Amino acid sequence: MNFFKLATLVAFSAGFAHTVSGEELAPKLPSDFALNTEVKATYLVDASTTVATINPEISYTGLGSLKLTAGTTLNLWENVGTTSNIMDEFKHLPVLEFGAKYALNPKLDLEALVNYDLEAKKRNDISLVATFSF
Repeated sequence: MNFFKLATLVAFSAGFAHTVSGEELAPKLPSDFALNTEVKATYLVDASTTVATINPEISYTGLGSLKLTAGTTLNLWENVGTTSNIMDEFKHLPVLEFGAKYALNPKLDLEALVNYDLEAKKRNDISLVATFSF
């Protein structure tokens, strides 16, 4: 994939993400809920590989210091091996990503993460992460 195609893909993805984020969710969802979407385009120079993903995620923060998240990651474009695009995502069930993050204090967070593959009907390892920020 050349630079022009990559730039076009990034521009399209940014426009799509802006359209999604431009939708006013406040009247539709309680204030404790948020819909976050991340579009990421990665180009590996040495491998001449491009991957673009979109990650829609809903979060709930109505439990004080605890934040709960649920989302998935979808490939918009990938030229690793055989070229694929977003339409290939409709040929299989998604992988759901769940997380819980608890802030013990402003510098210490505890987090639990797990993915569940609906196609394979199994989950991956549960990750427990402690983060100390200074």
